[in-house]
Amino acid sequence: MGIMEIKKKLNTPSGNTHDIKYLYNVIAGLKRKGGRVESNPETFKYFKKMINDYNDAKASKFGLSSKPKEVDIKVVNNIIAELKYIKLIRKENGHLALTNEGENIASLIEEKDSERLKEVFAKLMIENYRVFEYFLKRIKEVSGGKGIPIPSPSVRAEVLDKSGGNPEIVVERYVKIINENYPPMHLNLDSILSLLKAKNVDTIDKKTKKIKNLQAVIEKYVVSEIFQPNIKSRRAYDFVRSRTTFLELTNYAIFDFEGFPAEVTYLISDFEPTFNHATKTVDYSGGRVYINYPAFEDMKDIFKETIAKNYNTYKDDFGYMKIAAVRDTVCRELKISDNLFDIYLKKLYEEEPHWLSFTYAGAGDKITEKRLPIIFEKPMREFFTLLKVNLRR
Repeated sequence: MGIMEIKKKLNTPSGNTHDIKYLYNVIAGLKRKGGRVESNPETFKYFKKMINDYNDAKASKFGLSSKPKEVDIKVVNNIIAELKYIKLIRKENGHLALTNEGENIASLIEEKDSERLKEVFAKLMIENYRVFEYFLKRIKEVSGGKGIPIPSPSVRAEVLDKSGGNPEIVVERYVKIINENYPPMHLNLDSILSLLKAKNVDTIDKKTKKIKNLQAVIEKYVVSEIFQPNIKSRRAYDFVRSRTTFLELTNYAIFDFEGFPAEVTYLISDFEPTFNHATKTVDYSGGRVYINYPAFEDMKDIFKETIAKNYNTYKDDFGYMKIAAVRDTVCRELKISDNLFDIYLKKLYEEEPHWLSFTYAGAGDKITEKRLPIIFEKPMREFFTLLKVNLRR
């Protein structure tokens, strides 16, 4: 396969590898073998094992509710193709070898310099795949950075029930809610209803299948309407969104709109210096990206206020609130990453341990890669899924 063929194929990445850390693992694995290995089935099995071990370790560390699916050799092939495309490895005389930049990144991985790694990969993604810059600019253009809401991956059965089992009423409610909350989007009700009719969704008897088809119609319409012609499917959208979120350029979460769950992706970066506090910057050939990264001291008061406000609104009868739910709402209001929220929540607890209490909800609390617990490593390793704000003290 020639380089032009790879370039053409990968300019919008294939969508197979959401997790950039898969790329880290192959680079680290190559470095561990001296930076050069034979390109053969044994090497690919070695990379596959590294990625599966990484997935298992992550599942154990965070107590994920479901174990990640094992990756196959096809995924490894995709990663190798991408690493060649972004010039971190090269193929020579039947071998795979790290390039100079690949060696530099391998050193950052060894040093566990996660912040620098994110900056380097943000630049690599924006430089090599035009879809990333387009995605960020389009969200700003369409929503002023406020965000793009898409029906969550689980339009709940009660949404359909509340609408008397009529998919058209669901669509009408969804369009009304989105147009009221996000007026720049101007979704066209008639267009979605036409798609719904074309798919004969109202004639499907089985409720789960009806919901799945209904959601697929709305998703496809919203994604293609907003991101056409560059992003045409939910799968491609999720891919770009996952990577930009890991790189702290965007963030997303599921929010409730009058009983209608929608997943909102919003910007936590900008191509202009629009943020009030400190930022991290990523320079690339087309300009500069500013990532909102306020210092803890600058945002401690507003951070506490926002946590307290959301806690008062959403706490349960026992005075606790899910950390994942606090994180979702606070990050959206302050336009910060989940990662920064976790770092600052721990700092807040160190400085004011009387202000916060933590506990673990037990096995009933679903932990996913987007809804992670807070982990304290010292004095002993513990993880928590619920918090309480002690406002009276």
